[in-house]
Amino acid sequence: MDTDRIRLFIEIIEQGTLSAAARILHITQPAASRNLKLLEEELGASLFARQGRGLVLTQTGRALVPIARAMLANMDELGQRARAIAKQQLFDVRIGTVDSVATYLMPHIIEPMRASFPDLAIKFYTSRTIELLSRLQDGTLDIALVAWSGSPAEYPDADRLGPYDLQFYGDRTVFGDLAQISTEEELQRFPIVQIESKPGQPTLIDEDAPSFAVAGSLATVKALVLGGFGVGALLGFMLTPQEASRLVKASIPHDPDCALWALTSPSWREQPRSPAIRARLVEALQACFPGD
Repeated sequence: MDTDRIRLFIEIIEQGTLSAAARILHITQPAASRNLKLLEEELGASLFARQGRGLVLTQTGRALVPIARAMLANMDELGQRARAIAKQQLFDVRIGTVDSVATYLMPHIIEPMRASFPDLAIKFYTSRTIELLSRLQDGTLDIALVAWSGSPAEYPDADRLGPYDLQFYGDRTVFGDLAQISTEEELQRFPIVQIESKPGQPTLIDEDAPSFAVAGSLATVKALVLGGFGVGALLGFMLTPQEASRLVKASIPHDPDCALWALTSPSWREQPRSPAIRARLVEALQACFPGD
């Protein structure tokens, strides 16, 4: 629907006559009359009825006034927003990551990102790695924060953020001998705390074991491990120094090449502000790994 005709409709109401509305809109009276007729034909109803030399709203016209005003307000807001974006280079970034990173690292980057880019809109998504990589490729994510063993060759400009050292922990006062465990098979001696496995995924939980816990998130695994319930796989960045001092970890070898990486969508990295935004995000996340 033509916005100029909607604006003419409102101006006729505001000014009282068709000729006055035409002057306000800087068009001729015949052009205004023609546009009003086209609007009424498009709507399939008369908006005004003649009363002497003036125009009065029909019942349909009165009903459409608030709708027309709302449409114009939305169009004005759209124009203002577009001009602001063009003038101030307003920008957004869509960041996707796994649950552990979203829970324990993302809160640390919000303040520095907002301090550096007050006008930046940040949109977070949490999912599994395979879904994040798919969305990165189709352009519905700008940055994906994922664990990767070795260097991700498919993303030559990827930034390494810190180690992704998933290891088995338990309360040292309850499971002190966990430090002597060197295989996952030996872990069966302990109550296992584990995130629920998807179909086809391996699990350490023996349904016949006296005690175990199936959790919905790493946050739950951490809470149960710190509470002394059992042994669970945690990441180093999930633990404060005080929490780490309460725990002991197994001596099971883990992948030393596995790290957390920031991967960028090819389409987003070409945007003018992307390099600065990515650099600040990477800096804030790398600060979460001071010993790396």
